Amino acid sequence: MSLIVATFALAAAAPAAQPRVDNEIVVMGSKLRDWRGNMKLRKGAVSCKTKRSTGDKAIDAIGCDAMVQCFTPIVPRFAALEKSKLPKDEMNRQADALLNDAGIGDCLAARREAGIAALVAARRSKRT
Repeated sequence: MSLIVATFALAAAAPAAQPRVDNEIVVMGSKLRDWRGNMKLRKGAVSCKTKRSTGDKAIDAIGCDAMVQCFTPIVPRFAALEKSKLPKDEMNRQADALLNDAGIGDCLAARREAGIAALVAARRSKRT
């Protein structure tokens, strides 16, 4: 009986097994963190160009796609801000507030995660 109790006590004290980290996702995420792109707003449309590539065009595309998807909904507000002719400091302050209010950081993170997951799945399906 004491052996069974001791076994349960050890099992309770042991840390829970950590989920296996998917190395391919970690590597892509790391590459995407180093990626840099430029967003441009022209005639109400958002475009993106890679400035610092990851070396993998598909991963670069995830970065640009995330920027376009996340910034497109706030284009009218940015266009109005650009037309306002505010002093540069005030325009930057309002642009920062707009980005914060729109949750751009959360949107970019979510879109990038989804893009990485889709790319990993697509590449794995080609290997099998």
